Amino acid sequence: MIRSAAAGLSVAELAALGVRRISVGSALARAAWGVFMKAAQEIMTDGRFDALAGAAPNAELNELFRGQ
Repeated sequence: MIRSAAAGLSVAELAALGVRRISVGSALARAAWGVFMKAAQEIMTDGRFDALAGAAPNAELNELFRGQ
């Protein structure tokens, strides 16, 4: 499982160290929740929507979930 100690390493670097399987566990979900919480906090405290600028486009999400 990728933890903070390995977070600065790339897949290639981990492979060179002999790692054959990489698991991120709940890290992707927690990263998404972190961005969600930051955006919600910004809306509540500042009344701004700047954090939403990095949102994935709907077309890109649709392609991802269609498996293309």
